[in-house]
Amino acid sequence: MIRFRYSLSNYSELLKTVSVQLNVPFIDDTLFFPATVGDGYMKVVSLPNGLEAFIGDFTLKQDLLLERSHGRNEFYLFICEKGTNVKKFFVDIDHDRLEKKNEEISAMYLLSYLSDLSQFTSSGTHLTTIRIIINKDWMAKYLKIEQLDEVLQRYLALKSKSIHVREFDYDSQKLMDEILHPEPDSPLEKTYLQNRIMLLLENFFSWMYQQISVMELKIKMSREEIDQILEVENILLSNLSDAPTISQLARKSAMSPSKLKKQFKDVYGMPIYEYYQKNRMQKARELLLEGNRSVKAVGKELGFSNMSNFSLAFKKEFDELPSELLKTIALA
Repeated sequence: MIRFRYSLSNYSELLKTVSVQLNVPFIDDTLFFPATVGDGYMKVVSLPNGLEAFIGDFTLKQDLLLERSHGRNEFYLFICEKGTNVKKFFVDIDHDRLEKKNEEISAMYLLSYLSDLSQFTSSGTHLTTIRIIINKDWMAKYLKIEQLDEVLQRYLALKSKSIHVREFDYDSQKLMDEILHPEPDSPLEKTYLQNRIMLLLENFFSWMYQQISVMELKIKMSREEIDQILEVENILLSNLSDAPTISQLARKSAMSPSKLKKQFKDVYGMPIYEYYQKNRMQKARELLLEGNRSVKAVGKELGFSNMSNFSLAFKKEFDELPSELLKTIALA
């Protein structure tokens, strides 16, 4: 197993340290894995205001353990990664763990400089990752999020035993693909990468703002209650073709139906089934945008027996019919 322990200051210095440990060159901001360790690369991309992004696309031939200790300088770390052929993967953030076994990884999340981070990835895993060190001044200037301090603190306070992460949607996956596979030999490659990385950040922070800003300061909820509502959301969205009943969710969360409905709306800003339907339609859009399914196939996959109901629900959410979206894709 390969093990790296580090305190993060910037990615250029980190990759220089890794290149020495692996005895490989670090040239043009890029490090290629030696054949005994893996197949692929890690590189650094400069961003506006002197910030850096770390990009990796590699398949491991040995287990890899990364251990980062928290620092004193205030910054935040954005992580966006996807893994396939995963036997075992886990991320420990302080005392919280996100763990995957024999399944794909798909996660986007934010850490503060105050968090310790350990990440284990098993041999054979193909991992694509984008990591960005950012500070509040940079976020305030480029992301234009109102009440940034409040939103950040509420997001970081929501770390539960499963860690509050966002899985990839269609737009995020497309942006990540474009970052990892830019047009070869383009004279504007650096500008292209910077643009796509910024769009990926904006995508994540817009989601985070929508998720967290609805928690107004007047809402009084304990850590245990927040964890219960996060678990309810996980259960609710685990099967977008067959929604659980309020009674089932209430039993699993050990609270009354009335309390569940109130606290869910307090946290997510809308009733349970409205939230479920919004995510259901988002999934429908992602499936249609893949371009290999018919409207009927997508509707059936998401539990609709009546395609007219599916089309009406889709139009209500996106102001266009699913058939119209497919026509747009065909013309692109």
